[in-house]
Amino acid sequence: MFVRRTAFTLGAAILLMLPTPAALAAASDHDAAFLRAAHQGNLAEIAGGRIAQQKAVSSLVKGLAARFVADHTQMDAGLRDTAARLGVDLPAAPAPEQQALADRYQAASAAEFDALYVATQLDAHAQAMRLGQTELANGSDPRAEQVAEQAAPIIASHHEALRVASETLGGHGYQGHGGRG
Repeated sequence: MFVRRTAFTLGAAILLMLPTPAALAAASDHDAAFLRAAHQGNLAEIAGGRIAQQKAVSSLVKGLAARFVADHTQMDAGLRDTAARLGVDLPAAPAPEQQALADRYQAASAAEFDALYVATQLDAHAQAMRLGQTELANGSDPRAEQVAEQAAPIIASHHEALRVASETLGGHGYQGHGGRG
């Protein structure tokens, strides 16, 4: 009798730990759009960072690129997990405009690369901050909102590092020909 009661109690406990139908519900259109856009942003950051690690002249820019690749790879892992839980299919590639930027990076000369990368990454990170703020203000699923909340300080720190890099590279006679840093 004790064995049956223990097995029943254990079985009931396991059933209680399974996700409820509400927990398995699909994400709202807004949350799904956020997850897709944030994923594409991460993919673009990773691709752009890898290009910058190869093409940047400044060690400052190379270091930022390595940091961005690592951070966006880690953030995207959590985002992909959340998207899977919410039943959101994620795109396999960055958005066309993000791919066009990667193409610009590839085509840039060594003399222009660092300034181009820092300036465009300032814009990309500002867009990412706005995307996250919009999700926090308008999202409906706490799991998608958590993705935005966890990414916010990382993206803000990237933006600040880019701002400083822009001043450093531009403020010391940097013309894109070897630069300082």
